[in-house]
Amino acid sequence: MRIRIDGTHAELAHAIRQIRAVLPVGSVSRLLTTGRPYTWRVFINTAPDRSAERRWIT
Repeated sequence: MRIRIDGTHAELAHAIRQIRAVLPVGSVSRLLTTGRPYTWRVFINTAPDRSAERRWIT
C-alpha cells in the first residue's frame, strides 16, 4: 500500500511515527515540495507483515 502525507516537518514526523506503530513500513520517500510554503509531501510504502501471516498457519 502506498500512503501520501502532506504537511510541515513536525506533522510529517508525527504521522510517520504513528504509521510505523501500526503498519510495517517498507520505505519512505524523500521530501518533495508541494508548491505551498513550509509544506512537504512524503510517500510511505508499507509491506505485509510476514511474521503475522505465519502465526495463523499451524
